[in-house]
Amino acid sequence: YEFHQDSNFYYLSGVCEPGFAAAYDIASDTAILFVNHVSADEAVWIGVPPSLDAYRVAHGFDQAHYTFDVEKVLSTLKPSTIYTLEYMNTEQLGTSLASAINHRALLDPLHEARVFKDEFEIDVMRRANRISSDAHVTLMKETRLGMNEAEVRGRFVGLVLSKNSMYEAYGSIAARGRNAAVLHYTKNNQLLDNADEMILVDAGATFENYASDITRTWPVGPTFSPLCRDIYEIVLDMQKQVIQACGPNKQWEDMHNLANRVAAQGLLKLGILHGPIEAILDNFVVGYFMPHGIGHLIGIDTHDVGGYPTGTERVNKPGLRYLRARREMLPNM
Repeated sequence: YEFHQDSNFYYLSGVCEPGFAAAYDIASDTAILFVNHVSADEAVWIGVPPSLDAYRVAHGFDQAHYTFDVEKVLSTLKPSTIYTLEYMNTEQLGTSLASAINHRALLDPLHEARVFKDEFEIDVMRRANRISSDAHVTLMKETRLGMNEAEVRGRFVGLVLSKNSMYEAYGSIAARGRNAAVLHYTKNNQLLDNADEMILVDAGATFENYASDITRTWPVGPTFSPLCRDIYEIVLDMQKQVIQACGPNKQWEDMHNLANRVAAQGLLKLGILHGPIEAILDNFVVGYFMPHGIGHLIGIDTHDVGGYPTGTERVNKPGLRYLRARREMLPNM
């Protein structure tokens, strides 16, 4: 199995390899990397690793030691408190440091820090999205009647890996016709045998540990059927209006509600819905067409952390209960 680094550890260390640990001594402003020791026997199979100093320099740490020295190195610092993550194994700290462990205070502020991206992160995310976008465009050009969903999915994976993507950001979805109504469709094995149907591709690449997430639909045949075009135009209008309305200090759920209103207007115009628009919105009718919330935070994780700050509750109403974020939108989120 390919190794996927813990997202919080990667955010703090930049290390993608297994078996590492890291510490930051607040008092002395010292960053310490603990490197997984590779024996001579292991090196035959996985290669000779860099030196401790090479790891230290590559990842910007002040010190580097092997992980079997964690307890010895940290004991010399005489810490009053060691902040750890509650899901992390702390056996390497030994009995002498066990009483100093606080595994509750770090996670929330760490997740909040990950919400806001610096320029380096934004650049990496742009590159991840460019790789994914180019792959989607290629699929749009290549999709033909008689292909299989598996071919479409496999082609996407091959395209992004060939551009130095690490792996898929999540299990890619290639769903034709009604299969696309299954939010997390996983079969990806049906024949594209109806030119009037649409195919949905929900797929993104991970580049340098940052995810992308793109969903697009297009006709299986050479042109849209009239009804598919009408529905497509409604969704496109939803997207355009929400993008235009987005900005600092706006509320996430207001963007979702705007998308619902645009959808209701479009479905009323097509005659799919009937009645006063306010009644349709008050009764969450659009939630039956769009049961998921609009969008989510993205970063190292596809559904990135921080969507619900501490104390923020979910709204238990159709179309709102699955919102992946409820918070004010701020710059660099």
